[in-house]
Amino acid sequence: MAINTFDDIFDHIGGFGRYQMVLFFVNCYMNVMLVFVYFGQIFMTLAPPHWCAPPEGLDHLNLTTDQLRDLTVPRDAATGAYEQCRRYDVDFAEVIETNASWHNTSWPTTTCTHGWFYDYSSLYYPTITSQLNWVCEEDWRPTLAQSLYFAGAFIASPVFGWAADYFGRLPIIVLTNLMGALAGIASAFATSFTSFTVLRVLVGMTYDTHYMVVYILLLEYVSSEYRTIMANVPIMVFLTAGLCVMPWLAVYLANWTLFALAMHVPQLVAVSFIWLVPESARWLLSQGKLERTVTILEKAAKVNKKELNADVVKDFELFGEKQMEEKKESVTILDLFRTPVLRLRFIVLCITWMVIILAYDAHIRNAEHIGPNFFVTFTIVGAVEFPADLLTMVTLEKLGRRHTTVWSLVLSGCVCLVITAVPQEYSLTVLGLEVMGRFLITMSMNVAQQYPVEVLPTVARGLGSGAIHTMGYVSVFLSPYIVYLSKVGFAVPFIIIGIVSIAGGLVSILLPETLDQDLPDTLHDGETFFRGQGYCYNPWRRRSTVEYLPAMREEIENVKIPINEKATPTSAV
Repeated sequence: MAINTFDDIFDHIGGFGRYQMVLFFVNCYMNVMLVFVYFGQIFMTLAPPHWCAPPEGLDHLNLTTDQLRDLTVPRDAATGAYEQCRRYDVDFAEVIETNASWHNTSWPTTTCTHGWFYDYSSLYYPTITSQLNWVCEEDWRPTLAQSLYFAGAFIASPVFGWAADYFGRLPIIVLTNLMGALAGIASAFATSFTSFTVLRVLVGMTYDTHYMVVYILLLEYVSSEYRTIMANVPIMVFLTAGLCVMPWLAVYLANWTLFALAMHVPQLVAVSFIWLVPESARWLLSQGKLERTVTILEKAAKVNKKELNADVVKDFELFGEKQMEEKKESVTILDLFRTPVLRLRFIVLCITWMVIILAYDAHIRNAEHIGPNFFVTFTIVGAVEFPADLLTMVTLEKLGRRHTTVWSLVLSGCVCLVITAVPQEYSLTVLGLEVMGRFLITMSMNVAQQYPVEVLPTVARGLGSGAIHTMGYVSVFLSPYIVYLSKVGFAVPFIIIGIVSIAGGLVSILLPETLDQDLPDTLHDGETFFRGQGYCYNPWRRRSTVEYLPAMREEIENVKIPINEKATPTSAV
């Protein structure tokens, strides 16, 4: 069998065997690290329930904490809950001595001039927000810190993406994890908004690249029929487990500093990848390092107990030599815009990712405003990842990449708009619809991570993926502020998420279907692969037809027509 594409070599070394299992387990581990690095800051900056501390000099009243709160803090007229940022401004000693009526709504109020009391019962614990009093007039600080975290990713992701294509996948995996670990560990000891934010920006600079390059490396080492499973099983099991465990780890440690250390110290394991993880054979070939590529493939075949004979190696070397001329050319982001088909696909991939990451992030953050308890709601919303990933694997193989992306985005947006019509007090109904919307956007997210790897050519895969994710940071930068708008109205975040999701689903119709297709290696491949597909192209129907035709042909050939019988013409009606 001649080697015409890189994927042909998998017929000889194994499309997924013991060799690829190392990458598979590394990817599983990195899915947990992705959750910790991405969502950990939410639990570091979480605001515990709080209310204004009473003025000094009331100790002689011998009131309990609850009685003091009842005396000094007004209640919200609509919900009956204690206000978090206002207190009464009266002489409380006189109120007690004269037995005046409490809860007099005519009393004047003021801000929390004497600080706050924080309630660390009901699963809450000290966070940097309560430590530095980032509440009430200062509640913009956690939101800004999270947004600047993504600004760091926006700055560094294209640089690391370029570096992954220039220096190789493995060095960037180790570098970004090491850098993120050190900055994350240092942030655990921050004592001011400036120091915390600067260190979280450094963590943000490594975010996504530290995981995405491992993801790319895994998919570059497995054949097309295993890509869906290998891309989604680690997410389905390990990312889900990370989402469900993380809130309760925060509760168990009950201290944001210890929690920050627990989130980032495990990243130091990435140093061991220098000896455990192979460099991408596709990338080595794209750099003209044919001899080293063959060495890795021979080792892969040996570990997978496959025979890679001399004729196959010779065919592969001939294939590699044919690819050298274009692959040795320096590739920049501008090369993805030079030809019309690749340009359109790259732009649509950027838009689709921007929409999906914005909606995905906002769904998670908005869990704080849904349900009776944030930790329980976050766990429920996180657990949705498992069935969503499972269904994604089915739809990717049945409906294909494009239909799964389009319909999951559009339906998720519609669910968000339905939520806006439900009264906020129907919290269980809102939670159920939110889980459904989160389920659908998770399906979109899983496909969106896999799509660039399958559409972009090897020579620009790291660079292009980095650029796509960089554009995502432009939109996800706004996510904390979209959730913050819940202060204006409960329905506002859902309206924005719903409209954006539907629009993104309609745009993603322009993407090609990549089910059962080889990965493109050169820029020419990226321009010509998948051409000629209609927007309603159904890969499952094509696959079924291809599987059915040989049997049908064999059945027709076995039909014997007696030679003495003649066809009798039918009479005209």
